[in-house]
Amino acid sequence: MDNKAVEVEGQPQGRGRPTKLTDEVRAKAIEYIEVGYENDEAVPTIEGLAVYLSVTRRTLYNWRDSDEDFLYILDTLLVNQAKKVFSGALRGDLNPTISKLMLTKHGYSDRQEIDHSSSDGSMKPTVITLQGVRADAAGDDTDTGSASPGI
Repeated sequence: MDNKAVEVEGQPQGRGRPTKLTDEVRAKAIEYIEVGYENDEAVPTIEGLAVYLSVTRRTLYNWRDSDEDFLYILDTLLVNQAKKVFSGALRGDLNPTISKLMLTKHGYSDRQEIDHSSSDGSMKPTVITLQGVRADAAGDDTDTGSASPGI
């Protein structure tokens, strides 16, 4: 990495607001992930990093989209977040409801499978078989081709 700012894709050279993403900002972001969040947060967060760097979340996402090094930094933050949420929840240090909510952002879900049959198999669903009957075959077994008596 060099010490110059990263040029945003699609933005003509010399136009627009220059990015603040420098090697110093990257180093400060890594510092936040390693120890910086511990002052007032239980786990590292995107929002905490934004406050730590004095930028908006949108700026962080723009940097992520335009800089591979920063993409790696944000991925590292999210991996560390998931690890700390897991371990904190298992130790009882974190609120279970908030932990569950945070883990859904990492692809986990609280799903229950419901078995609609009894455990011993006695309540199996009834199988009903429907057979089609042709209309002209409905009365074939009693019809002999002659008129019925009394008609």
